[in-house]
Amino acid sequence: MSHLRIHTDRLRKGMVIANNVHSSSGAILIPEGTAVTKDVMTLLARHFIEYVIIDYQPDGFPPPAASPVPGDIPKINEKKFEEFKEKFQIAEDTLSENLKEIAEKNSDVDVPVLLNMLNQIVEKSESDMNLCNMLFHMKKNAENLYTHSINVALLAQILAKWMNFHPSDLEPIAVSALLHDIGILKLPEEELKGFTFKQELEKGRYDKHTILGYNLIKDKAIDIRIKQTVLTHHERLDKSGFPLQVPSKNINPISRIIAIADVYDTMIMKETDGKALSPFLALKELEENGYHKFDSQMLMTFLSRVTYNFIQHTVLLSNGERAQIVLINKYNLTRPLVQIGSTFLDLATRTDLHIKELLD
Repeated sequence: MSHLRIHTDRLRKGMVIANNVHSSSGAILIPEGTAVTKDVMTLLARHFIEYVIIDYQPDGFPPPAASPVPGDIPKINEKKFEEFKEKFQIAEDTLSENLKEIAEKNSDVDVPVLLNMLNQIVEKSESDMNLCNMLFHMKKNAENLYTHSINVALLAQILAKWMNFHPSDLEPIAVSALLHDIGILKLPEEELKGFTFKQELEKGRYDKHTILGYNLIKDKAIDIRIKQTVLTHHERLDKSGFPLQVPSKNINPISRIIAIADVYDTMIMKETDGKALSPFLALKELEENGYHKFDSQMLMTFLSRVTYNFIQHTVLLSNGERAQIVLINKYNLTRPLVQIGSTFLDLATRTDLHIKELLD
């Protein structure tokens, strides 16, 4: 585990305090393991704390994999993208059939079938980053339970790889994601009128789907972590989630990964309400508001790797100009260096501008 002594002026959201920070009287101001937030930085300044020890590797998790270099991200091949879409459609049909069999007939979870259909999608991508690109280009149509569940499964597996999870964990992660919203199939039809996945993220009329889903699979012969994840994927580390508001120690690593993939996919989803966020705005919202809700190391890794994927993409700025992303600022991930013609703009310093939309 690596530690670094850093001046408080250089702290950024998502960094993790490695050692207890004490006031001049000896009281603990900030306990070790706390993710840096705006409130944490304000507290440090108020007590004239100049240096703290930070840690990028919380206990229990290996260090995340290094980011690729630009040449590692291949352009999308049109033929392979068409094959990808074909396999994705087959997977949707397969998942629909399997989830309905479980929900309506109490059938067993056919793990080999679910994993095989997912693997056939993955085989049509050249790398994890190219898979992210393909998923982004699929975001043109309204989505349903099965599309969303497959998206979450693919994103969750990618994040697990970035976090250097053991290969044996990838299968339960995939199955957890494919099953995470199965409880929606048990909601009364009248309650599903006007349903959107964005509403499903919130406490309210749909929050019991987690318990309904858990009850569907609790007696199935599958990994117990899958059952836990179906129940807890809406729990949050600050206890703001549902249905149980469990302490963070009771949220397993798989559930933490699924939570991030689930929220991100939902935020950029085009639904009948028409309220889809561009990926960059979704990442910006997660960067600003997510570190106290989600596992900070997982979220930091997800944000940094996904934003890196948008290098060389064309974006629309808030002033209406088009620009190309040139370089990601690792301390301000959603404010990269962009190029307009022959002019370079550092959005980290140009706070009057922001990226409004990804255009390609």
